[in-house]
Amino acid sequence: MNDQRPAALTPYPISFLDLHLRSGLWAFAQAEKPRIGDHWRKLADQNPKIWNGDVLICTSVVLKDGGLKGDFIKTDYASFVAWRDWGWPDRTVCNVFGSAAVLSADKAVLYGRMAGHTLNAGKVYPPGGSLEMKDVTSDGRVDVMGSITRELEEETGLKAADAARGELLAIFDEHRVSVAQVFHFAEPAEALAARVRHYLHSAHEDELSDIEIITQASRFDSTMPYAIALARYLTGT
Repeated sequence: MNDQRPAALTPYPISFLDLHLRSGLWAFAQAEKPRIGDHWRKLADQNPKIWNGDVLICTSVVLKDGGLKGDFIKTDYASFVAWRDWGWPDRTVCNVFGSAAVLSADKAVLYGRMAGHTLNAGKVYPPGGSLEMKDVTSDGRVDVMGSITRELEEETGLKAADAARGELLAIFDEHRVSVAQVFHFAEPAEALAARVRHYLHSAHEDELSDIEIITQASRFDSTMPYAIALARYLTGT
């Protein structure tokens, strides 16, 4: 991973994304394959609803010329989870992912609280998800924006087309890089939250258990530093 990284937990406005899937195998996943398998089986025994599929891990990322440039390789979710659970032992990679920053007309931010059947149960952060092979275009480009708009609708029922797009931001955490697209909705926070809760109550196997309204006065309990930095940036705190 590129050593010349910007200051951590500072949202940087960016004007473009230049992200690509490359060939190759993740050395960590290959070397630790038996131990990763054991780890995943234990997790699956505790929570049979978790899935293991192909995801993307970032091998290099840098802010350059006003945009975010990076390369990815394919791995599986079990390897990613083991890497995370074991304290990020491979420092040559990081998790780059998309975040939908929902901003209401009264300047509140809406985050999701993860449902109990997920591996991130109870955690609070923007709608989003791991990049997958379906986010890779035919020419090898990693379509983070497509992932963001899809995850926004799948998790909350809100549609990107119903909002005005604001800033595109990159937030570097120690082992994560959040690509956050700001969506300005014309409704106040309580009305938006009511829409999302209605969707959650009617959706099947939803990823979120609730929606959280974050304002300048909120006591924000996210365990995700990038999510705290983004909320503070958007609410002006």
